[in-house]
Amino acid sequence: MESDVVIIPVDAHLLTLTISKFEIIERPVSVGSTTHIQRERVQRKNEIQTQRTAASLMVSFTAVSKIFRAADIDFRLRNTSSESVEAPKGSEALDDEGFLMLASGFPMNNNAVSLLLVRKFAGSEGGASAEELGVCAVGDSSADTALAHEFGHLLGLEHQGDIRDLMNRGLSVPGAPLTRSEIATARASPLARRFGVSR
Repeated sequence: MESDVVIIPVDAHLLTLTISKFEIIERPVSVGSTTHIQRERVQRKNEIQTQRTAASLMVSFTAVSKIFRAADIDFRLRNTSSESVEAPKGSEALDDEGFLMLASGFPMNNNAVSLLLVRKFAGSEGGASAEELGVCAVGDSSADTALAHEFGHLLGLEHQGDIRDLMNRGLSVPGAPLTRSEIATARASPLARRFGVSR
């Protein structure tokens, strides 16, 4: 029944990681008949923007919904915003440590969990999550199952050892289903209770 479905709203943040570097440049400056070399410190910025869009996210959320339908949980895209942030550790690719540095700036609010989207995510899982903050992140090349996997962590699901399982450490096969135990854990999780009624 639709009334039993737990709807978890998601605010997606399409991130541009900015890498700032300072350089010293030299310029000749003429004063009268004398030319001096002037040194100047300049800032150069490299911006690494996610290629994801609200439309591509809707396609991913459709695939994620199919996986969590067994638990009567539906992650729904509520809002999409584009934002620039300084790249953690000055890296083009977000890793687990960099994710934790960013996650505290995008905590879950009262109305939705936060999803951070970046161009590149370093690591075998293609993403990361912080259950206590209600935040997860994936890279542009991450499969929809990676997004579902990170949402699974927000629901309190832990890694499993079977590649056929959504919560396998590393990449799981497309369409990997939830186990009965995972369904029960997800439904009883603090996140599911916050946005719906546990059965």
